[in-house]
Amino acid sequence: MSALVSDGLDQFRVRFGELARVRRGEPVRIDPFLVAQAIALVMRECKVRSALGHPLVWNQYRLILARRDFELIRPLQTPLERDLQTVLANEARARSAELVGELRVTVVFDEADELTTGEGVVRVAFVPTAQLAAPRAGEMTMRLDSWAIAGEIAARPAGGSDTVAVGDVVGSVIALCWPGGEAALVPGATRIVGRPHPEAPPHFIALAGAGSKVNKQHFWIAATPSAVRIGRFAKANPVHVGGAPIAAGEDLEVALPTEISLSHGDFTLVVQRR
Repeated sequence: MSALVSDGLDQFRVRFGELARVRRGEPVRIDPFLVAQAIALVMRECKVRSALGHPLVWNQYRLILARRDFELIRPLQTPLERDLQTVLANEARARSAELVGELRVTVVFDEADELTTGEGVVRVAFVPTAQLAAPRAGEMTMRLDSWAIAGEIAARPAGGSDTVAVGDVVGSVIALCWPGGEAALVPGATRIVGRPHPEAPPHFIALAGAGSKVNKQHFWIAATPSAVRIGRFAKANPVHVGGAPIAAGEDLEVALPTEISLSHGDFTLVVQRR
């Protein structure tokens, strides 16, 4: 018996006992690992492609559990969110898949009490970020703040620093500098960079003064003590680093200091030690 059965184009039934490979009739304890595996299985069922033939995956997943299973998993929301970030990032990376909006997973209990323990239903949808409904009381909603690199999704960047005024970044630090602003770069942490917009992800570097030729999420940047790696998002306008172009969806590592040019010189930045 399969662990996943399609109930239609946008709904799937999950048998957690089959997923956990326990003997038939034995109870199964639903944990963050099984939930993450179930969502990943459903993600693989998406056969939708973009106009260019690139795989797309649903960005909204609503998992309905039996009431008892929900109460058992609810205290484990923190490790569940952590596991989902890793598993779903790996799954989408393997398919070079794209999203249409913020990745959201919501876990609720079956109010009609029709589901038996060990069984779940996953409903999926393509929903632009602006149209995602606000979480309701009693739901476990995980907004995974995913971001695109080379057409993939990856877990949210860790750590953070925000944009600061010119002159506020001093000392032996690596800084991303542009006319009118600077942002400190913590070695080992990845930052997303683009023009200011209201739905920016956490720890986003907003390029004050950037025009419409700079994408909302134009490139990502990760510093090391002696170099910096810069990647151009798959759908972003041109990026040149030290005069060398970066192909869409690819990245480049260069020594410090270096200059970054966006949209054929429309906006320029410098990465340097301060």
